[in-house]
Amino acid sequence: MSEIVTVSERKAREAARRRAAALDVMTEAREFARTRGGRFYVFGSVAAGRIKYDSDFDVVVDFPFGIETEAADFVEEACQRRRLPSDVHLKSRASKRFLDRIRDQMVSLP
Repeated sequence: MSEIVTVSERKAREAARRRAAALDVMTEAREFARTRGGRFYVFGSVAAGRIKYDSDFDVVVDFPFGIETEAADFVEEACQRRRLPSDVHLKSRASKRFLDRIRDQMVSLP
């Protein structure tokens, strides 16, 4: 007989899986940033520690021009490997208004 899993249990399991995935991505991103001389700024539910079953990984990529795209690709691929949706923004293309709005909630990596 198969186990019956309620919707709230499925949501809780998915939230826990996404939480673990986000922590793994942050660990990898810290090392990438440390070795490449840039920063990732995580914001949203991950930065606030309020990851839910439908949360994504919100991040601003702040790297020198020559490796900015490589850094964005890196974090997108790290999320994809863990089935964690991502919302990646390049700082060089982000509006001042957007950056001002999220500034107080950003977590800097490294």
